[in-house]
Amino acid sequence: MLVDSRFKASIGKKFASGEIELTIAAAGAFRASEIVVDLLSIDFGELSSLLGFDEEGLHAFSDTRSRFVFSNGWQSWSFAGELTASERVPPAILIEGLNAEDLRPGPREARGEVLSHFFTRIRAGDDRILVISLGAEELGRGAPVAFRIDRRTLALSVEIQARGMEFREGETVARLAVARCAGVFAERDLFGRLFGEDDRFARLDFLGSSAGLVPGGYESWYNHYTSISEKVILSDLDSLTSGDNLINAYYIRRGKPAIFQIDDGWEEAVGDWSAHPEKFPGGMAALARGIEARGLVPGLWIAPFIAESGSRAAAEHSDWLLRDAKGRPVVAGWNNMWTGDFYAWDLSNRDAADWIESLIETIVEEWGYRYIKLDFLYAGLLEGERREGGAAWQHYERILSRITRHSLNRNGLPVAWLGCGAPLESSYGYLPLMRIGADTKETWEYWLARLVRRQGRPAARVNLLHTIGRAVLDGSVFVNDPDVIFCRTKGMGYGGKEKELIAAVARMFASQVMFSDDASTGDDPQALAFTKRVIGLYDRLAGLEFGATRIGRNLFSVFERQGRMTGWINLGDRPRKVTDPDAALRRIDPELPFHARRISGGWIVEGRSITVFEEKSP
Repeated sequence: MLVDSRFKASIGKKFASGEIELTIAAAGAFRASEIVVDLLSIDFGELSSLLGFDEEGLHAFSDTRSRFVFSNGWQSWSFAGELTASERVPPAILIEGLNAEDLRPGPREARGEVLSHFFTRIRAGDDRILVISLGAEELGRGAPVAFRIDRRTLALSVEIQARGMEFREGETVARLAVARCAGVFAERDLFGRLFGEDDRFARLDFLGSSAGLVPGGYESWYNHYTSISEKVILSDLDSLTSGDNLINAYYIRRGKPAIFQIDDGWEEAVGDWSAHPEKFPGGMAALARGIEARGLVPGLWIAPFIAESGSRAAAEHSDWLLRDAKGRPVVAGWNNMWTGDFYAWDLSNRDAADWIESLIETIVEEWGYRYIKLDFLYAGLLEGERREGGAAWQHYERILSRITRHSLNRNGLPVAWLGCGAPLESSYGYLPLMRIGADTKETWEYWLARLVRRQGRPAARVNLLHTIGRAVLDGSVFVNDPDVIFCRTKGMGYGGKEKELIAAVARMFASQVMFSDDASTGDDPQALAFTKRVIGLYDRLAGLEFGATRIGRNLFSVFERQGRMTGWINLGDRPRKVTDPDAALRRIDPELPFHARRISGGWIVEGRSITVFEEKSP
């Protein structure tokens, strides 16, 4: 084990469940001047010895063709999934601003290595080696950790994003859990033991999550995008509470809590967070009261850490903008629905931080919104010259702590916080609800964004890949939000098979169901029929826990913890053959998704589909 001379590493005794704690502390006092600080490196022989591998176990990981390494992107839109030795996630091209979204500041992964943030996995069959950052001190606190894994040798190096951080002698810099487990559910149980034994989710009781219900509701985005107004929102509210849509049928009529979230488009501009005077003449407080009067939880979208280039805020408070070493505003990304480039606020600037908290107080205390979607949060960790010095993560967590202390509004009603586009490790101590993938979108693939290699591009296929990839975090680190499902037939770039796949994955591998169709479905009999099918499927899946394992390109095996259901997901466009020696134990159930045909020795699974069987008793 090679340790940077500025640090010292110690191996603690095993946890009761078998994991080993590896602690890294500063050997002396110093200030980090580099963006990324390397802590230590450990070769696979040392790692396997630490975990007590025998010769047979070592042999399973020796074949580069049959092992996978998990890459977890630095924020919730970045790539999440297993990679073979020949696969990589390339950076975006042509539009450099997109790399601000996809790539954490600092050195990019070199050819022949995998870069993963917060946690990583090396898998051979069902045998899994996990390395997980536990935070340096208390829950959710500490410099964000990343792991680099050599694809050929499986050597592991550990690094933190810490430019500007002042280290004290003996200060704990990182704590890692190193573990070996067999199978998806053993891995999920591991995350549950490490992160799930606290009260972070109790604050979501009013949404039903701790009682075994899945939070859900309506959001305006995929129905209208930014073309919303007071009139449109009130019409949606009427339709949601009176029609036969998914949320009314599955939540409201059954007495379950439901959310009504107003998304992007209500504001004058991103950064100018006043109600648009022409589109919302009555203001935002009246809308929140109207939503609350219907028995729904008022929700609002906001991106508090950014300002679009054409905003009044960016012009009037240019001294608050995060700037690079040449004094230029740091481009936090690019959005064609706004004015192109947008910038990040310098969260170390006390005036900017006070302004952000005042904005949140207005939304929660004066306007009355209680489900707040905080978007584009990764901007808080971008590299730049911070006015007050210090590391980016320190200011990020400080402002999140200030924002989320509003757990109850002044009327004593609870408030929930949803993170989106957020650095996962730096957020989990504050944001129990978390989007864990790219936008769903009503198109299967976003070809233009794919051509420029945008990792977090809005596309159904990308969203599904991320949702499956980060399912292991659900119920322990976060209540996973997979974005929306669709029941409508109008304005869709794909059909019922894909919609069924999205609906099933959202319920099987995450814990929130959001809906964004026109809630008035009375004139769409196909949508009504599909809605009834989804509700029947969700009732059937209630209380069951599912896992998925990659078995090929775009192909996943699906299974229920107790073995009651199995199946496959095919995210590719073409049918795939699956060898199945247990075909005789499969029972086709008309209530479960089925898109396969039997062949000798197995099945042909249709593209863009999920097939689920109910298992017969042996």
